[in-house]
Amino acid sequence: MKKTAPNSTIIHICQKLNQRNLITAYGGNVSMRIGNKVIITPTKFALAELGEDDLVVIDMDGNVLFGVHKPSSETHLHLEIYRAREDINGIVHTHPAATTAFAYTGEPIIPINPESMQYLSNMITVPYYPFGSTELANAAGKAAVNANALILERHGIVALGEDLYAAYNLTELVEQTALMNLYLRILKGGV
Repeated sequence: MKKTAPNSTIIHICQKLNQRNLITAYGGNVSMRIGNKVIITPTKFALAELGEDDLVVIDMDGNVLFGVHKPSSETHLHLEIYRAREDINGIVHTHPAATTAFAYTGEPIIPINPESMQYLSNMITVPYYPFGSTELANAAGKAAVNANALILERHGIVALGEDLYAAYNLTELVEQTALMNLYLRILKGGV
């Protein structure tokens, strides 16, 4: 994989999320850790329409170091996960349709194919807390110690990776697995 500048990587991931219908208008946020700094998408912006200059650079305490916009409303969630996992350098938080439907019903997403069995065997559901809340950030940080894919009850998914592409790939895999679960339930009445 060709090395690109961090801002370009984030914009590329946001565009891929849009192309794969993994994001909705203003929903979702993406971040990348570089050393003791985090580049994160701004709040109240459609990810598909972001430019590199729209991104915000923060420190590990959430202080804005560079950028003209306010960072994501889920900034603290990202920071808690980075604090909990030194091996994680990319986070993608989205509300894809199938995964979010499962998150609302409380029904589990069962890993059913070789890829999902390998990468989603330790998926964890984080109990409901209001979006942007300290409680949600703390609960996600604790859950992230044991999993790279977090289903946020009544909310969506947070995918973690050693880099941003790994987090994106995990997001795509969770949604595809949720869709397979849904199709099997329709066709056979259960997984």
